[in-house]
Amino acid sequence: MCDFGLCRNIAETAGPQPHLTDYVATRWYRAPEILLGSPRYTKGVDMWAVGCILGEMLSGRPTFPGTSTMNQLEKIMESTGRPSPEDVQSIKSPFAGTMLESIPPTRQISLNEVFSSASAQALDLMSQCLQFNPDKGVRAADALKHPYVAEFHNPDDEPDYPHGAIQITIDKGVVDDNTKLSAADYREMLYKDINNRRKEARRAEQARQSSGRATAPVNEKTA
Repeated sequence: MCDFGLCRNIAETAGPQPHLTDYVATRWYRAPEILLGSPRYTKGVDMWAVGCILGEMLSGRPTFPGTSTMNQLEKIMESTGRPSPEDVQSIKSPFAGTMLESIPPTRQISLNEVFSSASAQALDLMSQCLQFNPDKGVRAADALKHPYVAEFHNPDDEPDYPHGAIQITIDKGVVDDNTKLSAADYREMLYKDINNRRKEARRAEQARQSSGRATAPVNEKTA
């Protein structure tokens, strides 16, 4: 199940002042940069959530079940250790330093200890996802190539955006992230887009079949 209500346009978030919501994601799956109030987080927050979900699948319980924002950060640092000045700088939040200073030192528990029955490959992929520094986290395209998921990897069915970026259009053009529309408007837009894509697919299939008939060899017995 996916909720795309807080998704943002890649083209807009790549600009100098992206419009990002600063209170997103369920706390237990929230990346450090979001917990620390960064307004400039990236797609890396989704890979952090993947690491949390992978840990939950391996252990059968939430990876970082924090009871508050600060407690969430404490639980994260129990596994990642305290961030270096470089890591804090990478968060790009004016609140990061102050918030982290208020958290008392905690004993670090390695992922190997927490997930003692997990394979080395599973732990490696999880650790690549759970990087406190968002610049050091694994990209989705690279995670798909990891040995742990190699048997499910299918490059032909895994487009690496923005090469094939999706745009939802209406009669007046592309809707940007700041345009507020009603649910009925979005439903109508989606319905029209699905219909147009179906028509395009049918036309392409008809053209392919016509081309095949035109180039088919003549059967001498029936000619």
